[in-house]
Amino acid sequence: MIYDHFFDDHFFDWGLKEEISKLAMIRIKNGIRASSTVRILASDPDLYVAAIDDKIIAKIGPRYEAGHLVPTNFRIATCGNDYVV
Repeated sequence: MIYDHFFDDHFFDWGLKEEISKLAMIRIKNGIRASSTVRILASDPDLYVAAIDDKIIAKIGPRYEAGHLVPTNFRIATCGNDYVV
């Protein structure tokens, strides 16, 4: 089951089921595992960007502009409050 590693309160009580499900499916589709390679592209107080196995790029933080860090062939798979994958 893809939800084995999530806290029930995040999944059910906080209303994040849809967001967590999308993120889990992106992880599965791209073969992302705990042993995946993470390459940090930016680490600022308002912006964190990392490439994971050079398959996905995750952006966390309130800063909107991070375009120079993302290759033009990458597309948004999902996004939410202060994050984009």
